[in-house]
Amino acid sequence: MVESVVSSVVSGVVTRIGNLLLQEAIYLNGVRDNVQELQTELTLMQCFLKDADARQNESAIVKQSLAEMKDLAYDAEDVIATYALTVASRQGGGVQKALKRCCSILDEGISVHKVGSTIDSIKTRVSSLKQSFQDYGIISESIVQAGGPSSSNETREQRQTFSHLEDDPVGFDDNLNELVEFLLKEEEGIRVASICGMGGLGKTTLAKMVYHDQKVKQHFGRRAWVYISQQCQRRQVWEDILIGLSQMGKDEIRKLNEADIVDKLHHVQKERRCLVVLDDIWNDESWNNLRHAFPFKDTKSKILLTSRIQQVSRYVDPGGFLYELQPLNDATSLELLEKIVLSRRKDFVTKTYMEEFGKEIIGYCGGLPLAITTLGGLLATKQKREEWEDVLRHVKSHLYEEQNSRVMKVLGLSYNDLPWHLKPCFLYLGHFPEDFEIKTNELIRMWIAEGFISQNQHGGGREDAMEDVGDRYLRELVERCMVLVGERDRLGRISTSRMHDLMRDFCISKAQEENFLHITNILSMKHREEKIGKVRRLAIISESGDDACKGIKFNEYPYLRSLLHLLPNWDHQSYFKASCFKKFKLVRVLHLNNFKNHNRKLPKDIGCLIHLRYLSLAQCRVCNVPSSIGNLRCLETLDLRIHFYPSSISENVLGKMRLYLSKPRVPNVFMYMKQLKHLYLPGDYRVCGKLELGNLYHLQTLGNVQPKTIQIPAGFKFNRLRDLVVKTTERAQDDALNILVSICPHIYMLSLFGVIKKFPEAHQFSPNIAEMSLLCTSLEEDPMAILEKLPNLKSLRLVNKAFLGKSMVCSERGFPRLQSLYLWRIHELEELRVEEGAMSSLQRLKIGYCMVLRTIPDGLRFITTLKELEIEHLPKSFKDRLGKGGPDFYKVQHVPSLVFLDCDEEG
Repeated sequence: MVESVVSSVVSGVVTRIGNLLLQEAIYLNGVRDNVQELQTELTLMQCFLKDADARQNESAIVKQSLAEMKDLAYDAEDVIATYALTVASRQGGGVQKALKRCCSILDEGISVHKVGSTIDSIKTRVSSLKQSFQDYGIISESIVQAGGPSSSNETREQRQTFSHLEDDPVGFDDNLNELVEFLLKEEEGIRVASICGMGGLGKTTLAKMVYHDQKVKQHFGRRAWVYISQQCQRRQVWEDILIGLSQMGKDEIRKLNEADIVDKLHHVQKERRCLVVLDDIWNDESWNNLRHAFPFKDTKSKILLTSRIQQVSRYVDPGGFLYELQPLNDATSLELLEKIVLSRRKDFVTKTYMEEFGKEIIGYCGGLPLAITTLGGLLATKQKREEWEDVLRHVKSHLYEEQNSRVMKVLGLSYNDLPWHLKPCFLYLGHFPEDFEIKTNELIRMWIAEGFISQNQHGGGREDAMEDVGDRYLRELVERCMVLVGERDRLGRISTSRMHDLMRDFCISKAQEENFLHITNILSMKHREEKIGKVRRLAIISESGDDACKGIKFNEYPYLRSLLHLLPNWDHQSYFKASCFKKFKLVRVLHLNNFKNHNRKLPKDIGCLIHLRYLSLAQCRVCNVPSSIGNLRCLETLDLRIHFYPSSISENVLGKMRLYLSKPRVPNVFMYMKQLKHLYLPGDYRVCGKLELGNLYHLQTLGNVQPKTIQIPAGFKFNRLRDLVVKTTERAQDDALNILVSICPHIYMLSLFGVIKKFPEAHQFSPNIAEMSLLCTSLEEDPMAILEKLPNLKSLRLVNKAFLGKSMVCSERGFPRLQSLYLWRIHELEELRVEEGAMSSLQRLKIGYCMVLRTIPDGLRFITTLKELEIEHLPKSFKDRLGKGGPDFYKVQHVPSLVFLDCDEEG
């Protein structure tokens, strides 16, 4: 069951060295034979690591040797890749000549002789380690001579997937009903409901069930959910609550001072029925920091909080409703275990194993849902009797301990059972702060940049297949109940994920044990030298508003491959010195959200990071992007969604120039970055000339592009582009927009932002489009006549004056695959007509702030697939017509979920 992350590291390095031999052969002249011999040595070593891993706890020598093996593998890849990239840059031209100035930083005197000697030295150390494993009895001479275990034993059976069951929990029905009943009461003065209990009991799960209950949604027109955790960030919490309860945007709220935020929170909670969920509040001090935002008089709004400590809930509201969550009984525990295990296979053999082993297994879980679900996710992958017996044997040997330690042991069993390729992916999640919503696309692209997902893991095929593999990896971690789903997109895909607090604690503990990851606020930097091996990954996480980078000596981390800078919000003060980047000569992932620099410029030495695959500057406050980023020839993901707010110049002086000056400048260097797959431009930007994008054959994502600012060669097509976000700033861009859309034949997601006079014709759009959003487009002609012809459109959003007309018509047989329709602030819309046979697959319809819309379409009564209809902030008369007994009720009486939000007043 035990395969440590060392196996994954060596396997990944072997694969990537093989790719270098194939793809960069011309740049490895003189050292190619050395590289091939080293690859062979590593391949042989890879075969024996599993046995060594299983015995690393028996001896410090073995543990030390495994750590050295991991570092040797990384060193081998670093020296070979650096040599190939530097030789390539010297033979190149244009902007890449600038790399010559960086060579002294990367590897002084990078001669063939020196590189060959370094590779030979690594080979010798690998052979020495292999001999030490033999001497210690970990591997036998016969296995060495045979070349290790057979490849058939290395191939792991491909597992099927099964439902995570997160939306169908077990054992909470009575709890749910009791909490909902309290929240719906109109009693004066009783305002707070609390769910208390130890970690792993399912407090957050129950709170989510309450939050999404249809009666609760109907009763509370405004709702907000915030995670508190041990490091309570008051302003961030207040901002998140106000975003949920008001109609204000993030940027608008960020400009407010704390007093104004509190006033607005008081106002909305008194004017509306609001529900605020404070998840995972740890102590009285956290509540004291937050309490000023919550009125306790003259309000019908309520608070639902979760906490591990009963005293906290009593302190918040001594007269409030306290629900103490209890462990599941044996019957419910067994029901939960069966539901998870049998969701994958309902064959006779699996049911037999459940009957034979199930009761004994749940007896060791203490009624904790987290322990039961994690064990269930583990057992769901087992198909043989001896595998079930093995799990039971490990459970017996580890779980006779206190409750929290029991859970940790269960989590350890699940981690040990992970296949080698999932272990580094799981440990990588330790980078992220507690209760952090991890964006799926960012996470998977970091995995790819680190080399956790390689080309040979999907056997070729589509260009984006590596991201499909990453998506499968994440789903497997979810299905094993080791990762929680945060949010899903409109088509049901995982868009964010997070970790249970106890699972995160385990993940970080394991990552430190493996010397996989260092976190600034968990492991003191002064103790780094006590750890085995070199620091390869560093997460900078702020616990307060202090400078998170203060005191970190970056020159002590020359081997970093990942640096993640994660701050709660843009108000935090965290600065990088201009000269720090050149110290990270091997870094592949640089995630710098909310990064600041004293002079608001991105340092030019970022162009020295020639190994960089992933660079995110989202929310960074810089004004210009240096042209040196054109040196980053390996870059695959570049996120330039930066912000710049000039503060040193008065409003009177800026005048009309303020808008232009606040736009960050983007250099015209993307033509040199031929490996780019995902490019996000700033929300608004300026550029000298036009951006030449004709070399970006691998581009899959292009965000915030202004059509008039780019130059595309005649006949060029973005054949791999799947996600396109277009921003138009003036009507003169219509022709450029139509051309851009027409040269993207395989787009899956398309967002158009800004005024459009002439909407593209249906034949100009890719037939593959599944999701489309129109925002502030101010279309004068009904776009439905064109959009309804798109054969694969599944999700459509029209938002904020997307259409200026009075009537929209969906024709018979139009929108054949549309599942979700969202109409928001279409202020002039009076009539939405849906003819019989239109939108035959529609499942979700949401209409909000369409104040002059007279009634719901009569054609909805023909759409039998419709499951959810949500009406927000429309006149009370509109709600009355649709309610039971109303004249329009017949149109929607077949819809299972009908929710009205903020429809209690005439508009």
